[in-house]
Amino acid sequence: MANQKLTNKTALEEQVGSGDLLMVVDVNDTTGSAAGTSKKMDFKYLIQTDKFSLNNTEVQALNSTPKTLVGALSGYMITVYNVTIITTYASSTESSNSNLYLGYDTSQTSQYYDTSSRFMGAQTNSNCYMYGGNQATHGVKGSSIINSAFSMWSSASFNGGWSCDVYVTYAYTKVL
Repeated sequence: MANQKLTNKTALEEQVGSGDLLMVVDVNDTTGSAAGTSKKMDFKYLIQTDKFSLNNTEVQALNSTPKTLVGALSGYMITVYNVTIITTYASSTESSNSNLYLGYDTSQTSQYYDTSSRFMGAQTNSNCYMYGGNQATHGVKGSSIINSAFSMWSSASFNGGWSCDVYVTYAYTKVL
């Protein structure tokens, strides 16, 4: 609403995400005034967390159908701060011994952001897993991560009866 103070606006009391807009003053652009020009900014350029829910069919297909967690953005790299996976056990125990991978290149399993060997193996209850890129000693990708998506995939098909919610906290960083 025009002519209303920011302090009189309704507070946003939920998590923001891609598509939510912020108002900023670009002090380097003085076309609006000597103090700067008001512009909108998509929240995706700040740190944000996105949630994805995978049902059992999607979980079992991660080796053939990787899940993109953060889409590529031309001229940017994705800096991932944390991935949290909350699993919900529903029926049969996972016995595939499949590895779960998080990273930028779903075509291989030697370079990744983080991994978990035998993910959900022999588990008969729901669990929470947190990843912070601690496995990056192998390099995260054989080439640049600029213009690359960040995804989740597996080494083989999972076969257990479970689903999961995946929370990924990240920021887009413009490459100059």
